[in-house]
Amino acid sequence: MAIGLAFLKIPVTDLSRAVDFYCQGFGFTADFVSDEYGWAQLGGADIGLALYVSGKGGGDGMPGQDRDFHLLAPDLDALLAHVAPHAPAAAIATNDDGSRSLDVKDPDGNGLRIMEGV
Repeated sequence: MAIGLAFLKIPVTDLSRAVDFYCQGFGFTADFVSDEYGWAQLGGADIGLALYVSGKGGGDGMPGQDRDFHLLAPDLDALLAHVAPHAPAAAIATNDDGSRSLDVKDPDGNGLRIMEGV
């Protein structure tokens, strides 16, 4: 039996603001949004992303805490150009192993690291 990944969940304080940030900054689509449940499922990438308001049914994570995942994108320079108007502090780093990563903080202070790769 194979088990896959349904989506990554990110805790947020303002669902509408977070949905706008991820959709406008990264090009995700808002596939399902429920203010009542404090939950949004985003599409438009190889992996599903879910945003949730802590304590409303999606989990109890605290916004702004350390991430425990890295995302993947083929062209960090193009992604930085797209997300920079929404996250001016976003920056690309060259890591000690020669890989490159883009570090971005969302409006709640959640840190995202996006690795460059195919």
